[in-house]
Amino acid sequence: MKKNCLQDLRNVYSSLNKSEQKVAKYVLDHPKEVINLTISELAEVSGVSDTTVFRLCNKLGFSGYQSFKINLAGCAIKPLENLHEEVLPTDDAYIVMQRLALGYNYSFEKTIKSNKIDKLNLVVDKLKQANKVYFFGMGGSFPFAQDAYHKFVRNGITGFVTADLHWQFMYISTSDENDIVFIFSNSGSNKDLLDVIAYSKEQGRCVISITSNAKSPIALNSDISLIAYGREYNLRSEALESRLSTLLLIDTLYMMVAIDSEQSQENTLNNLYKIREGISKRRV
Repeated sequence: MKKNCLQDLRNVYSSLNKSEQKVAKYVLDHPKEVINLTISELAEVSGVSDTTVFRLCNKLGFSGYQSFKINLAGCAIKPLENLHEEVLPTDDAYIVMQRLALGYNYSFEKTIKSNKIDKLNLVVDKLKQANKVYFFGMGGSFPFAQDAYHKFVRNGITGFVTADLHWQFMYISTSDENDIVFIFSNSGSNKDLLDVIAYSKEQGRCVISITSNAKSPIALNSDISLIAYGREYNLRSEALESRLSTLLLIDTLYMMVAIDSEQSQENTLNNLYKIREGISKRRV
């Protein structure tokens, strides 16, 4: 069972000396505030010495004040195990950051479990065999198409990226048999992108997508669909966590293509060198 310093403080409170009780009371009354205090600051507001605070941490089973604070942070901020908590208007910046970090970590774990290794390997094979890859996205999902394009160019993959619907249809019209259409859509329900997928299939092109919903129309109509897990927050209409989950998938595919073979690694390193060499000439 995970250690809970707040519960432990309540359990041992009556057995503590008066100085230790002062510290314990302050921690129990202001747990979120204490997370941001140094040992000297906690000692000062409690009216005791640093040694008293350190001794109390030891009594609770911690090696020092820092390990105590780490545990306190997990107790003061109710864990997001059920993932139903929202960031609250009353939360300070540190608490918001803690909540988001816990949510991001959970989303990463769910994303890893939601995408089987065989499917990831299949996408990597398709990318390596493709003559060209077209990266399409719209609205808030377009930056991911740009990021993927930017990364895979380093692998030596010939790619094109656009958020313009007319350009997307033009690219597909002039595409070749081994070209791939890579769709990014958080909701997985963008009507224009669904039309792009339908037209891509008419042309016999392989469609790969990354969405946050495995049962969305875009995911179901893609030849290969990857899932970027993420919750939605009431304070924002767009999912916060699926953005980072999408980047996790992009980076994973990029690295898998890069390390696939010694030749792939050499090509990627050579391309990176050329890119850096070209960019360096534009820097002051």
